[in-house]
Formats: sequence, C-alpha cells, structure tokens
Amino acid sequence: MRAVAQIATVIAGLVSLATATASERTIRLSVPGMTCASCPYIVEQTLSAVAGVTAVKAQFDERSATVTFDDALTSRDAILEAAAGVGYPSTVMQAGEGQ
Repeated sequence: MRAVAQIATVIAGLVSLATATASERTIRLSVPGMTCASCPYIVEQTLSAVAGVTAVKAQFDERSATVTFDDALTSRDAILEAAAGVGYPSTVMQAGEGQ
C-alpha cells in the first residue's frame, strides 16, 4: 500500500511539473507575401486554426503577424509551416514572453 502511495505522489509531481513548464509565448512574424488587403485575413484565419494558438493579429502595412500560443500545444515551427502551407512563407522577426 505504501508503494502505491509513493507512485501516486510521483505521478502527481510529474503532472504538475509538465503543467508548470507550459507557457504562453508570443512571436512576431515577417510575412512578405501579403500583397493585398485580404491577405491578413487569410493569415489570421489560418494561424488561428493551429491548435494552441490563442491570438493572431496580421498587419498588411507592416507585412507582419503577431501570434500568441501555448507552447505545450504547438510550436513556432508548426505556426511557420501553417503559414507557408497557404502561400505565406514567414520568418520570426521577434520572439517575446519566454522565447
């Protein structure tokens, strides 16, 4: 019985550790392929559909997008792949919070 309690304690500790290491991150992307006023909408819709993305703001005049995401659910690479997949290859200009 004692062993079961110790195992339960270890598992609870691991679960709380995994939760504690996940955090919200923000990156700013250069999206040079935005060439018209509807492009930011497409970028926002596409990146918003990535699991773990919590906010997206694309700006046509700056050819950029700011993306906030939960790094336990997605990654910078997944976001970049999603943008490239719809014709907007991007690069990270700036990484914020925890990057």
